[in-house]
Amino acid sequence: MASARRAAEERRVRELVAGLTAVDGLVHLRTRFLDRCATPADGDLLEPADPHALECGIQATVHFGVSGNITDVLPRIRAAHIASWGPQTETGQDVPGAGGTVAYALRYHRDRGKYPDGTLMPGPRLESPGLRIDWDRPGMPLPYEVEKPAPCPSGGTGRIYQRCEIVPAVPMSLTAARARYGTVLVFDVLGPDSGDVYFTVARSR
Repeated sequence: MASARRAAEERRVRELVAGLTAVDGLVHLRTRFLDRCATPADGDLLEPADPHALECGIQATVHFGVSGNITDVLPRIRAAHIASWGPQTETGQDVPGAGGTVAYALRYHRDRGKYPDGTLMPGPRLESPGLRIDWDRPGMPLPYEVEKPAPCPSGGTGRIYQRCEIVPAVPMSLTAARARYGTVLVFDVLGPDSGDVYFTVARSR
C-alpha cells in the first residue's frame, strides 16, 4: 500500500514541477527531490503527541532563472494552471487585493511594493495549499533574495526512510544564475511539513 501511494505522490509532484518548467521564460537550474518517512515527536506537557507514529511525504524545491521580466512571466504561470494561486472567486478569478495571487504580485511590482499612502505592501509570493513560488526582489522597499539551495539532508533523528536526489548533480550557482538572468525564482512543493503526506501509521494508544 505504501509503495503504491508513494508512486502516485511522486507522479503528482513531478507533474507539478514539469508544468512550471514548461512555462516560457523560466530556465531550470536545479531540482532537489526528497522522499522520506519519519517518526514524529512524542510530545510533552506543552505540546501533545502527533497522532501518527509514522509519516511519509515527498517534497521538491526547484530553482529557475527568469529570462526577461518577472511581470511578463507571472501571467504565464497563472495561464499554465498548475494550481489556483491564492484566493479565487467562483468564476476562477483572483480575489481583488488578496495576497498570494498573481494579480497581487503584479500590483506589488507595478506599485514598487508600496500602497498609495506610502505604507509597505506584504511580499507577493504565490501560494496554494502545499505549494509556494517566490523570487528575487532586490530593488523593492522590502528586499528579498531567494535563499541558497539546501543540500540533501543527513538521516536525522526519527528518520526511517530517505531518498534524495539533486538534478543536475552539479547545478549552476545562484550567483552565476543571477549574473546571467537577473532574477532567480524558487518553487516549493512543501511535503510533510505542510501536512501533505502520502502514507501514515496511527500511533498505538
